[in-house]
Amino acid sequence: MHSRRLDDRIRYLCSQITAASDGELEKLLQELLSAVHEKIEHLRTLTTNQFLGRRPPKERRAIPS
Repeated sequence: MHSRRLDDRIRYLCSQITAASDGELEKLLQELLSAVHEKIEHLRTLTTNQFLGRRPPKERRAIPS
């Protein structure tokens, strides 16, 4: 998943958690944990590529000004 979309997903899940009932909370927390792990892996890859002198992947989504 693309980094910006992943960031949006993490923000969305956080907002959902604040309003979740006890029954929904566990599922949302698991989704958030998964998204955070995915984000960490993405950052690891970017850091490794930068350290090794590789070019970062191009943005597929326009960055708002």
